[in-house]
Amino acid sequence: MAETAEKIVTCPMCGARSTVNIPVSVNTVRDPEVRDRIMDETFFLWKCRKCGMNSKMLHPLLYSDVDRKFMVYYIPKVSRSQICDEKLENEFSDLADVRRRVVDSINAMKEKIVIFENSYSDMAVELSKLAVAEVVSKITGQTVYEGYCTEINKTQNQITFQFFLGANHRSYIHTTRYDVYNRSLSIVKECFQDVEKKRGFLNINQNWASEALRRYKGYE
Repeated sequence: MAETAEKIVTCPMCGARSTVNIPVSVNTVRDPEVRDRIMDETFFLWKCRKCGMNSKMLHPLLYSDVDRKFMVYYIPKVSRSQICDEKLENEFSDLADVRRRVVDSINAMKEKIVIFENSYSDMAVELSKLAVAEVVSKITGQTVYEGYCTEINKTQNQITFQFFLGANHRSYIHTTRYDVYNRSLSIVKECFQDVEKKRGFLNINQNWASEALRRYKGYE
């Protein structure tokens, strides 16, 4: 069963208050169905017992996939580049081989799950995304608000991203060659192998990619 914590929730529709058990930590070995519920975004749905309204209840969640050795810590709107959980570090002595990430949105959490389940590098994906976002901006003439990798298919030489454009965050799907990922991976192996040695949960996002690319160009 998932680890839970009690929380008092107020319904945004009728104002009724109720005490609910919020899952704060899940393990795919103990709770295999959690993965699909996160991917289809039903995991965070909450229903008011009084009026029956369904709404999303976003809260921090630690997602652990023991078999594939990765953990994703979802903390809404987190902005820090690194989160250290001393309790977790002390509890698990074998975390050195586990990839640990912190993310600020459900989409980012889903993206990390897809990447790590298929044994790809999220650092290489972020560098690829940064390059592709520039192309998309030129094609559409709109600013890229954010983007996520939705599929990597090495066999078909494709990597697919979903971007959100402009003030209205219009969805835009763009597929490019897998070679873009390979080039990014070579940069990661050349310059950023030491990143995984850092303690805690790392926020590997577009801010990280922008800074990493700046550092890489400085090396050249």
